[in-house]
Amino acid sequence: MRFSWQERPFIASLLREADKGRVEEILAGRPGYTDEQYLGDWLAVSGDQVDVALIESIIRRSTDTITWMRDFGQRWAPRPTPLPGDVPIVLDGGGQSLQDRNFARFEQLGGTVFYDSAVTGFERTDGGRYLLHGSGPAFPMLADALVLASAGFEANDRLRERHLGEQWRDVKLRGVPFNEGAPLAAAVDLGADTAGNWEKCHTTPQGINLPDHMLPGQMHKSHGLARYAYPLGVVVNREGRRFFDESGGYSNLTYVTLGQKIQEQPGRIAFQIFDDKVVSAGSLPKGYVGDPASVSVSSLEEGARRLGIDAANLTAEVQRLHDGQAEKRLDTPPYLFVPVVCGLTFTYGGLSVTPDAEVRGGGEPISGLYAAGVIVGGLYDQGYPGGTGLMAGAVLGRAAGTSAARHAIRSRGGEARVGTNAG
Repeated sequence: MRFSWQERPFIASLLREADKGRVEEILAGRPGYTDEQYLGDWLAVSGDQVDVALIESIIRRSTDTITWMRDFGQRWAPRPTPLPGDVPIVLDGGGQSLQDRNFARFEQLGGTVFYDSAVTGFERTDGGRYLLHGSGPAFPMLADALVLASAGFEANDRLRERHLGEQWRDVKLRGVPFNEGAPLAAAVDLGADTAGNWEKCHTTPQGINLPDHMLPGQMHKSHGLARYAYPLGVVVNREGRRFFDESGGYSNLTYVTLGQKIQEQPGRIAFQIFDDKVVSAGSLPKGYVGDPASVSVSSLEEGARRLGIDAANLTAEVQRLHDGQAEKRLDTPPYLFVPVVCGLTFTYGGLSVTPDAEVRGGGEPISGLYAAGVIVGGLYDQGYPGGTGLMAGAVLGRAAGTSAARHAIRSRGGEARVGTNAG
């Protein structure tokens, strides 16, 4: 999660082991990360067709939201094998542990989770409540207020083809195969305003052994297949051509753009190439060297032959790189060739919301309807700065839950029911 911070003691408070020396080692001299730096990174990567006011409100609340999460039992850990520019700490145990802690605390507080209950749609009743339809034991359900936190349409091949393009009909998912966009479509049918770029999506460069999709509890497989070390090498397509500036910025600000471009290449595959200077220095995450699809070869030509890359184009591209960027030389064998594919995480198009997570319809908030997470549009246009999606989800989720509870209590003058669909 990307968040603003200014004091080392704050970082220490998020860690289980937080002695001063360890914090200094983790931060590696970083003085902090201001709201202004955060906004600059976000807008530089996302593009300018975004809801800047919404983004600014998320950033301003990021530190306080992290504190709130900490007080509810979340903990962070040093980032393993960080690459330049990475957020220095990550959630302890990753996203799966985050959710395990969330669900455990929710149930401790008296909440009820209906498993195997998929929302297929919802409507407003004459009394202004929400009637939810779906399959499973939860339905039909009446709710005084409704929070939508059900992602986009990334698992719907028909909608991917319609909005993203024909080349996106077949793509590997980094997430579950259940997010087909039904709650998003139901909100639009209800009159909700849309926002964001419906023709772009969040993607990552992944090892070619990425499964077609992930099931709950399996995201560690995707993390092990992440291929974000490309700034240390060269990226080419099957034709041996570079199609992406590997040195254009920190990988956590550019990896989504690379993932998008891989899907547009011949065969929807690309190859990251590193020489022995990088490999011997231990600069690559362990998934690279242990990837059974990678090959270590004595020459660029041999690697090209073994992986079906145009060797003449590849050597010409590397020579042009040497001539233009003396600091980025690929000249020390053996060479490691790592095939990579695109993994789709989520779509950018979604609902228009206020900073209080109220879903808009006709430019005004729709009474009792809220949204959080990547069902929200307007956050990204072209690219994605790493760690912002989960932060936006936490900030807007907190706001949505608070607003929905207050609305429900006001509407009934006492105890109320809040329905939340989290996919």
